[in-house]
Amino acid sequence: MLRTVFTQNLARKVAAVTAALLLCTYHSGALAQRISSEGGGRDAIAKFLLNFGRFIDWPDAAFASPAADFKVCVLGENHLGNELVQNLRNKKAGDRAFTITELSANQLNDAKSCNILFVSAAEAARVKEITSAVAGSPVLTVGEADGFPESGGMIGLAAAPGGKIAIRMQKALIADANLQVREQLMRAIQ
Repeated sequence: MLRTVFTQNLARKVAAVTAALLLCTYHSGALAQRISSEGGGRDAIAKFLLNFGRFIDWPDAAFASPAADFKVCVLGENHLGNELVQNLRNKKAGDRAFTITELSANQLNDAKSCNILFVSAAEAARVKEITSAVAGSPVLTVGEADGFPESGGMIGLAAAPGGKIAIRMQKALIADANLQVREQLMRAIQ
């Protein structure tokens, strides 16, 4: 009888600790999951992508032709949705009109045809695979997953105090992709 009570108490404690760990893991994941989960965050990210297109220079070889559009791709779940469309519609990067392409997780091979590749937070576990797949191509990789720049991404976006978004750049990776960040953008994000 005493052994049964002890076993039941132990089982309850293990269940309580397991539940607490699962709740913490879920809660931490929800906080770190994405800044695009709110309308203001989606709008801000869309504006950043617009300005990255305007204030970073791509080599001519990054485009199929002189008249080709500037292609912004979203890999994985597109949480930016309508905000991205609204911010890029009828806008240009130089003489090139912005177009938006959604790539499913299994369309990674198509990512090399993008100028900007936004990697959704849903792809956080695959960041190294994704950045390796486009390495050496003039594709700017931008993501909001925790540790995105440390995992090979070029620009990481993260929530900052005061409802702001922090931008972390891997300048060496951007230069290796033959992309040039203009002085105006560097001043604006510092």
